[in-house]
Amino acid sequence: MQRGVTMRFFLILVVGLIDLRTKADNFRTCQPGDFHYEFTECDEKGGRWRVSVPKPGVCEGGAPNPPTRTEDCSISCDPGWFLDLNKLECSLCPNSTYSLGGGVYFDNWTKLPSGFSSYTEALRSAFSAGRRRGDVDCGAYGWQPRGDVLASRGGQCAAVLVYTVKLVKPGAVKYTYQFTDDNIIFEFQAQDKECQSIDDGDDYKWPPITREGQWQTRTVKLKPGLNVLHWKTIGIEAGGSSRPVMIKSIQISGVAHSSECTECPAGTYSEPGASECKECEENTYAPRGSSKCLPCDPVTEYAPKGSAECLPRPPCTSRDYYEIDSPCDDKNQTRAVYKWVEPRVCRIKMEGSVRLPPSGEIKMCPPCNPGMHYTAGQGCVFCPPGEHSDGLSPCKPCPPSTAPNYGYQYQWWTAMPPRMAATCMSSDDIGCNNSEGWQVAGDHIHSGRGHADDAYLVLSLKVGGFRGREMGGRPMEVGRISFTFELSCASDCEFVFMEASSKKGVIVLKRWTGPQPRMYYNYIVTRNDSYTFSWAFQKVSWEKSYLKSSTLRMYETDMAKVFNINVTNTIDGGASSCLPCPQTSEAAGCIPCPAGQYIENSTTECTPCPANTVVTDPLPYGPQSCLPCGVGLTAPDHLTCIVQCRLTVDNYTYDLTNISSARAVMGSTLFTSSGTKFYHMFNISLCGNTSVVCTNNVTYNMEGEVSTVVSRVCRSTIVPGVEGMSGLFRVGAIATQSVSLGDHLVGVTTSPSYLNISVIKEFVQPNHTNRRDLHFYYSTPMSTRACPDGRSTTITLRCDPDQPGDGKVTLPQQCPDGTCDGCNFHFLWSSAFGCPECSESELIVVRGECKDGKQPVHYITPKTCIAPDNLPQGRTVACSTRLPFIVEVIVLSTVSMALMLCLLLFCLWKKNQRLEYKYMKLVASASSKDGMMELPPAESCALDDGEEEEVQFTQNAPRGILSKLKHNKVAVSGSKLITLNLKPREGRGLLVDSLKISSKDPLT
Repeated sequence: MQRGVTMRFFLILVVGLIDLRTKADNFRTCQPGDFHYEFTECDEKGGRWRVSVPKPGVCEGGAPNPPTRTEDCSISCDPGWFLDLNKLECSLCPNSTYSLGGGVYFDNWTKLPSGFSSYTEALRSAFSAGRRRGDVDCGAYGWQPRGDVLASRGGQCAAVLVYTVKLVKPGAVKYTYQFTDDNIIFEFQAQDKECQSIDDGDDYKWPPITREGQWQTRTVKLKPGLNVLHWKTIGIEAGGSSRPVMIKSIQISGVAHSSECTECPAGTYSEPGASECKECEENTYAPRGSSKCLPCDPVTEYAPKGSAECLPRPPCTSRDYYEIDSPCDDKNQTRAVYKWVEPRVCRIKMEGSVRLPPSGEIKMCPPCNPGMHYTAGQGCVFCPPGEHSDGLSPCKPCPPSTAPNYGYQYQWWTAMPPRMAATCMSSDDIGCNNSEGWQVAGDHIHSGRGHADDAYLVLSLKVGGFRGREMGGRPMEVGRISFTFELSCASDCEFVFMEASSKKGVIVLKRWTGPQPRMYYNYIVTRNDSYTFSWAFQKVSWEKSYLKSSTLRMYETDMAKVFNINVTNTIDGGASSCLPCPQTSEAAGCIPCPAGQYIENSTTECTPCPANTVVTDPLPYGPQSCLPCGVGLTAPDHLTCIVQCRLTVDNYTYDLTNISSARAVMGSTLFTSSGTKFYHMFNISLCGNTSVVCTNNVTYNMEGEVSTVVSRVCRSTIVPGVEGMSGLFRVGAIATQSVSLGDHLVGVTTSPSYLNISVIKEFVQPNHTNRRDLHFYYSTPMSTRACPDGRSTTITLRCDPDQPGDGKVTLPQQCPDGTCDGCNFHFLWSSAFGCPECSESELIVVRGECKDGKQPVHYITPKTCIAPDNLPQGRTVACSTRLPFIVEVIVLSTVSMALMLCLLLFCLWKKNQRLEYKYMKLVASASSKDGMMELPPAESCALDDGEEEEVQFTQNAPRGILSKLKHNKVAVSGSKLITLNLKPREGRGLLVDSLKISSKDPLT
C-alpha cells in the first residue's frame, strides 16, 4: 500500500516537471526592448532600487540592465511633467498628453472607477423591531454611477464611498459636489493608516449645502502616507422624495510619481507640459490624443463643445426659432421679433428648411404692472414712495390720511421686472443657450428655448420684508405670494417652488413633476423676514439629466410658463392703491393706532379690541382685524398670544412657574446594522415667553448663513462620538438637521383634541378619573415634502405627586421617537407641579387637643392638589362642647334606630303569645271531643275587647289532586259550621281527616 502511494507521487512529480519544461520552451529569450523599469518598495533606510523587468508572459531570461539605487523615495514631478525612469529625472509631457504630476483625477462615472468601493446599510431602531426604518431594501440606494456624476439618494439607508491612496508628499483632495437636501447627512472624512482623523477640526467634515443646480468645490489638505477617504450619506427623513448628493469630480494630488503622460480623451487637446486637456470649442472636434481641434464644415456640419466628431446639420424647422417682443422704445411701442435658437445647428439653405419669419407690425406696449409707471429710456419702474398707480396712468401721490398699499403685482412680461432675475446652470457649462435662462413673452414668462435637457433654469424674486407682525400663539398671515403657471412637457420634467431666508435657509415649498395644466398656487408667509422666492425648472429628472446621450436637446419644446406673480403686504415694491389712515391730528402720513386697537371703517377712529385678541396688521380696518387667541391663551399687550405660567382652566388654577424653563428630552436611539448610533434631541417649553433654540454644530447651511432654529418646540439629530461605519473611523458628536416642531402655541385645554390636532390615545386618560390632564397644542404650518400640512406637537401635563421637581417627560411606547408618522409629535410630562392648586373645600382640617378651653387647628393638602400660596396657617380656636353636626346626626340616627328595634321586638313577642294561646286552645278542644282528654272550661278567652273571635289556620295548598280533595279549612265563628283540617305529621297521625265542629256542640 505504501509502495503504491510512493509510485503515484513520483509519477505526478515527473508529469509536473515535464509540463513546466514544455511551457518554458514556448517562451523566447528576452531582448533589450522587452525590459522596462520599475521601483521596488522603500526600505528601512528610505531608499529603493530601480530594476529592469520584462513583461510577464512574453519572454524569459535575457540580460536585464543592472539595478540602480535611489536614496529618495518621495520623488515626484509637478503637474505637466512625468518621471523618466531611464534618466531618473522629470521630463515635460509632449503634445496631446497631460499629466497631473503626482495626482489622479476622476470625472467619468459610467462605472465605479478602479480603487473605489461602495456599500450601504439600513438604519434600525433599538426599541422596536420591524418599524418602517427596519425593513428597508438598500439596493436602490447607495453611491451609483450616473454617467457624468456619482449620486447617493440617502433615503432610509447609510451609504459610504471609500477610496484609499498613498501619498509620497503633502497633497490634497479636491471634489466638486452638489448637496441641496438637508434631510440627508453628508459627511467627508479623511484618515491615516491608524484610522485617525487627519485634522482635529471638524469644519472640513461637513460640506455646506448648495442651492438647486449649483456646484461647489471643496479642497482638503492631506498628509504623506496612507490616506483613507470616505464620502458618507445618511438619510434621516423617510417621507417624500429626496434629491441626491452628487459628486461631479474628484482630484487627488501628492501621490506617487507618474512614469508616463496620459493621452487626452476625445473632444479635448493639449499643448506641451499640460496638466489637463482643454475642451474643443463649438463646431470643432478632436479624436483621442489630439494636439489641436479640427474645424467642422461650417455649412453642413456642427459640433457641440467638447465633441469627438462633427454631426450633420438638419434642415431648419419651426422649433428652431422663437417669438419675442422687442423692448419698448421711447414711444412706448414694440413689435414681435423672431430669433433663432442659439446655438443654431440647423441648415437654412437646404430643401425643406424653413426661414426666419419677418418681424411683426409695430404695436403699443402693454400697460405697466400695477404699482409701476412708464419712464422713457427705463421702461416700467416702481412708483416713488408715497405714490400709487394702476399701471395705466402715471403715478400720483396718495390722498391725505392715506398710505400706499405696497406689493408686487407682475402680470405683464415685456421685460424682466424689477427685483427679479433669471439664471441657467448646467453641469458641463454647455447646456445653456444664454445665462438668463428665462425669456419674457408678453403675457407670460417661460423657461426659454435652446437649453440642454439637463439645464437647471431658475427664476427668482427678492422681497425685502412684510408689513405684518408675527403673532405668537397661532400662525398668522404676515404676507402672501401667489402665482399661476403651466408645465408643457413630454418627459418627467420637474418644477420646484422654493424660499430662502436668513432664519430658515433654503426650503422647497412645493414640487410638481410631469405635464401640468394651467393652475393657481398661493403660499401664506407666517414669519416676517427678507425672502428670496425661486422657481426652478428642469426638463428631465435628475436620474436622466446626468446620463450620457447622443443629443443634448431631446426635449426642445418642453417648458414652464409663469403667467402672473402677486406678493401682498410688503414693505417695498409698488402700490396700486392707497389705504385710509386712522383719524389723527396730522393730515399727511399715517400714524398707526396704539396696540390693541383697530380702525373703524365708518369714522376711521381707533377703537379698542376685546380682551385676549391681537392685531397684526399695521393698518387694521374693522373689528375683524382683532384676532382672538387660542383657548387658554392671553394677550396682555395685544401683540402676542402667550400662556401665563399661572393659569386657570376649567375652574382649576395651575402654577407652572417651577417648570417654565426649557426642557431637553432624548428620543430613542437608532442604529445602523454596523453599530452607528444617532438619536433625536427635543427641546420643549410650556409657558411664558420661553423659547428654545436648536443649533447645528456642523455647517449644514449655506456658507455665510447660520442655521439656528428658535421656536417653542424643536428637534436636532445628534450623532454622538460614534464609531463610524464598520469601525473604520471615529467622529466627534454632531448636531444637525435642526427643525421646528412648534413655532406657535395655539391652545391649552383639557380636551384631547384641538384645531385638528389630537393627543395620541396612549396619553388620554379615561373620563372617570378624578383629575383631567392639561394638553398644550403647538403648530408649525411650514409645509415640507414629508409633511405637506406642516408639523404639530402635543405636550400632556399630568398631575403625578410621585414625580417631584421637574418631573419626567416620556415618549409614546409605540412610537419611541416621539412620532408615529414623522409629522405629529407627542410628549407626556408627569410632575407634581402639574397638579392644580387646592381649593378651600379640598383642604383637610385637623383639630388638636383641647387645653384650657382652646385647641389648635391645622390644614393639610391632599395628594391630588398642591398647596396654594394663600394656604391658611395653623391657628387656635376656643374649644366647643357641642359635637360636630355630622356627629350629632350620626348619634341621633343610631338612637332612633335602637328605639324602633326595641318596639318591633316587643310587638313580635306579644303577637307570638296570642298565637300560641289560640293554638293550644284549639288542640285541647279537638282532644276533648275524641274522648281522649277533657279540659276544664277556660275562665278567660285571652282576647281583648273588640277582637274578633276567629281563628284561621292556613297552609300551603298541596300539589296532588287527592291531597286537594282532603284539604279543608277550619274556622270558628259564632253558630256557623267550622271545619278544621289537620295535616298528619310524620310519625303522628290523626284518627280523622277532618273535624267538623258546630257552635252548638260542647267543646268537651
